[in-house]
Amino acid sequence: MQETSQYHVEHLSTFIMDKSESIATVDDAIKKLVLLDTKDKIWTQEMLLQVTDQAVRLLDCDTKEELENFPMSTIHVCQPVLNQTRYPSVLLLVCQDREQHHPDVHFFHCDEVEAEMVHADIDSAIGDSKHGKKMRLQTLKVNQEKMKRHRETILPPSAKTPAPKSHVAASKFYDRKPSSSSEPESRENLAQLIEKDVQILNCALDDIEIFVARLQKAAEAFSQLNQRNKSKKNKKKAPAEGMLTLRAKPPSEAEFIDSLQKLKLALNLLAKLKKHIQNPNAAELVHFLFGPLELVLQSCGSPELARSVISPHLSRDTVDFLRGHLTPKEMTIFELLGEGWTKPRAEWPPDLCGPPYFPVFRNGWKPPMDHFRTAPWETEGPGLNYRRPSANFYGTQSSGSSNGSHSRKYAKICYHFVARNANELSVLKDEVLEVIEDDKQWWKLRNRSGQAGYVPFNILEVVDEPDVQGYMPPLTPLSPAHNPTIMDEVQTELLWAITTSKTQPVKKIHVPQKPQVPLAPNSSPEQVIDWLNSKEFSKPTVECLGILTGAQLFSLNKEELKAVCGKEGNRVYSQVTAEKAKQEQSNSGTSELQEVMKRQQERINSSSKD
Repeated sequence: MQETSQYHVEHLSTFIMDKSESIATVDDAIKKLVLLDTKDKIWTQEMLLQVTDQAVRLLDCDTKEELENFPMSTIHVCQPVLNQTRYPSVLLLVCQDREQHHPDVHFFHCDEVEAEMVHADIDSAIGDSKHGKKMRLQTLKVNQEKMKRHRETILPPSAKTPAPKSHVAASKFYDRKPSSSSEPESRENLAQLIEKDVQILNCALDDIEIFVARLQKAAEAFSQLNQRNKSKKNKKKAPAEGMLTLRAKPPSEAEFIDSLQKLKLALNLLAKLKKHIQNPNAAELVHFLFGPLELVLQSCGSPELARSVISPHLSRDTVDFLRGHLTPKEMTIFELLGEGWTKPRAEWPPDLCGPPYFPVFRNGWKPPMDHFRTAPWETEGPGLNYRRPSANFYGTQSSGSSNGSHSRKYAKICYHFVARNANELSVLKDEVLEVIEDDKQWWKLRNRSGQAGYVPFNILEVVDEPDVQGYMPPLTPLSPAHNPTIMDEVQTELLWAITTSKTQPVKKIHVPQKPQVPLAPNSSPEQVIDWLNSKEFSKPTVECLGILTGAQLFSLNKEELKAVCGKEGNRVYSQVTAEKAKQEQSNSGTSELQEVMKRQQERINSSSKD
């Protein structure tokens, strides 16, 4: 009878023993594994290692499909590697069949049974196969006794919540003197709420990190598989191909959705905890999260799956926080995700809101549902009489709202102001905006488009809510005889010309004449770059569009340009539309469009003098 034993293992890595790869010996392979471990470049893959009298087989844990079959005659080295890496008990196998030019070195982490016991099992099977001995049966009996004694010494598992990796720690804000006559018990409850949110955030970051590592592992395995397939001379399954095929298998759609939901949860928690975490702070962690988010989007192939993830919604505070801190590249990614991400729950009709989101983490922990039922991303909305807190979600208020009032406050802009970084907001004279924060020399405002940022307080004038019209200053209406589409684009371009004036406060608007750089369907990418620079577009926009020809740029519609260029997409579309019109009228001298732009600019200049 043939004895079969089976062990749960984690495949760590496989190297080809080849001098050209700087791996000439087993010791070289171990050194490379240690090096990868120090660089966090080892991604494990669960599988079953099965030992029979004739072979070592590797099986898929879920399907039990055979991945690899190593006859005993092809196993040249079998040894344990102990305490060399973060994986303390590792089994090493060196295998080579007759068709292989170089042997493979396989490393497996033995996470349930000691590597020495698996080594003894395989070594006795090799000895019996080569020398006709009958030692394996005795080896298995010894192993069984060892496992029995081991099980008897293991204590029952603890029922405590598994501790996540500490990515984030709460600052000890609750040691400060309270701003009101709070009882010590309420301060302690406040601290517990924050600690619970920090714990949930750490668990979410753990799961995101694991998912990203899995994507990287799959990409690396796919690359190795391609290299091996290129060097194959026939279609026969090559050694180690089964393991690489399993490692290259991408996560399921459900796993992608779970990861995207945890990314949204993490963003919500960072906005909620922004006053209570440091080293790293909330803004730094947002930048960190956009790396995994970009990788997930690239792995999906398109943003459609991410756009379908509505639950959990983002809170209004989260959207404001992101718009105030994202880099231009991150903002492009954010806008690409659609309204499920860019539109806060407060702006969703109640009947279209997603279901409540209750996360389950990989370590098995399910946070209490009650902790989420009152979260702002679950409760905001016009149908729920939502009132926006003035500072944070833990009961404290900013100094600018010390009276406890939650009524909305508005400010009218006295002078034009141009934002100089991602935290500031460009505004026009006479524009009215909602005040979000007013306790410093820079006030945080939100415009009617939902964009938020900081504006100097000395160019503002507080106005009463009944006077608010929520408007942009109107431009002088144009004659209906002109093409209305082109007129819209002209107004957009003139509005931009006004807001980008370098002198503040603006007393007179002057648009200097610049050399005209043409754009035509036959323009080369270099000429497109010159045209973009002549229009003073930002560096990211020039880099994105500078790879296109004139014809390719003309073929893009407004939505496509907005997806690529973010906030500048509208202005790019305006300028491209104007260039198209110039092309159509190039044979008739000065175009009607240029005349209209000239007259419109003259009107604005004269009104500014008044």
